[in-house]
Amino acid sequence: MSMGFAFDQKGRLETGVDGMLELRDPRTGRTLAKWIGAQVKTTENGRYTREDEGRFEYLLEPADLNYWRGSNLPVIIVLVRLSTNEMYWKQVDAGPVSEPRRLYFDKNADRFDKSAADRIASLCIERDKLGTYVPPMLSGEGVHINMVNVVLPENIFVATSLFASGRDALAELDADAPFDWVIRDRLFISFRDPEGTSLMEVLDEGTVETVETSAISASDDIDDENAFIELLGRTVRVQFEDRLSFDRDSKALYFRAKAMNKGFKYSYRSLINETSALVVAPWVRKKDGKIGSVRHHAFVPRFYRIGDEWFLTVTPTFVFTRDGYRPHNFSSSLLAGKKKKEKNGAVRGQFLMWRYLLTGDGQQQSDLLQSASGPLRFEALEPIQMPMAVPEEAWKKEDPNAEAMEDREWLL
Repeated sequence: MSMGFAFDQKGRLETGVDGMLELRDPRTGRTLAKWIGAQVKTTENGRYTREDEGRFEYLLEPADLNYWRGSNLPVIIVLVRLSTNEMYWKQVDAGPVSEPRRLYFDKNADRFDKSAADRIASLCIERDKLGTYVPPMLSGEGVHINMVNVVLPENIFVATSLFASGRDALAELDADAPFDWVIRDRLFISFRDPEGTSLMEVLDEGTVETVETSAISASDDIDDENAFIELLGRTVRVQFEDRLSFDRDSKALYFRAKAMNKGFKYSYRSLINETSALVVAPWVRKKDGKIGSVRHHAFVPRFYRIGDEWFLTVTPTFVFTRDGYRPHNFSSSLLAGKKKKEKNGAVRGQFLMWRYLLTGDGQQQSDLLQSASGPLRFEALEPIQMPMAVPEEAWKKEDPNAEAMEDREWLL
């Protein structure tokens, strides 16, 4: 019942199939006229052949197997152990060619419960008929998107500049002057108060004003929006400059090395557990034992406005250097090779790591990387609830390309 199937039990005259499972559409409850035969084998508390904590074997009776082979419907066997309330299932013809009577059970993958619904339903797909479809049996699941909400400060500073553009103004500023500001058409905007700083050298005295941030962030003028996006990008770079560097070629922020040719780990919390990642990783050449490259975890930040709210998308990537500081001559080739090997779980973990850092959760967990102080704050978004779950376990079992597809980078 937890699977959502209908079950019709056969009478006393059954000779090898105890009942029929009929699929239901999980959205409407409508039965689909797709059937699976089920034979139940029950034991009180006995152990199965070669049973251990993870697996066991079961030997079918020759007469039963011959009977099931003549069926025009798929048939499964369900093993029930009453003393421990354990139930496992397997398709009756899942045995190896050399010994078709012997079924091998995995206690995690082959458990007979709600999670098995899609794998069982997939047995009804008629593979000799193009377009045969069985809907997902499980209800919706949560999907994480690679995005965080940007919480803006209430006020922003504007002024009239002595220069038409930021490029012209930079020539008049010291090298150590802050750059979390934008000048376009002589209009200066920044979340930083320029009064009392070297920025006043490029501003017209007496023109600095404090206005509500929404006056610029919610503007419908495309030039104002582009200027604000540029300001957000510069502000993030300054806000995290004590731990992240900026790669101009890829426009990515990446973990800064703490010492030449030395790696380090960053601790963070994933969806459930505390974990860590080697965010700066030297690679040693086998031929001479020297450092060939240093890989830095990185992400490309992009800002988007949706309605009156602003969001930051986090696209995980890598930056390669020669020693932790100097750019690598073949960075693009190294990145392409790394991307080919990245699996979905690793990419998801990278996003969770960056989200953890951006939202400031690392302050209590890591002495190495404390939460950055600055005008911008970031908040994690709740997962989007999808109307249907993706029956991954089902297609992994049936699709010959499942292993290759599973290794792809899936980011929404």
